Amino acid sequence: MNLVILTGRLTRDPELKFGQSGKAYSRFSLAVDRPFQKGEADFINCVAFGKTAELIGEYLRKGRKVGVQGRIQMNRYEMNGEKRTSYDVLVDTVEFLESKGGAEDSSYAGNYNEGYQRAAEPVKSAPVGNDFEDDEFPF
Repeated sequence: MNLVILTGRLTRDPELKFGQSGKAYSRFSLAVDRPFQKGEADFINCVAFGKTAELIGEYLRKGRKVGVQGRIQMNRYEMNGEKRTSYDVLVDTVEFLESKGGAEDSSYAGNYNEGYQRAAEPVKSAPVGNDFEDDEFPF
């Protein structure tokens, strides 16, 4: 079973792009606090497709708290003659965990434990299928 569930804050504004077929995809990174290690976080690369990607690109910005569910995928590629490996979470669903003004009102300055707002009602996106071409997207 390949299942990933994460809660964290966006480290930058999401990139919303469209493939050659016109299908949307969005890349973003989440800062996820490490349990029992105050002040430390892991930075997880994520990618979403279709309507989920469009929602992320339209409504989410740096510092916003979200929950994502998806699966992990390993990517191998070559850069400057050196073989590399990267890991991305392919997002199936996303939940907005604070109100729209929550991140703007918070004192977000890289410290992920301060300035959290009370969670708003989660907004769930529709699950995303795997109906895309592998060489359509540049990763």
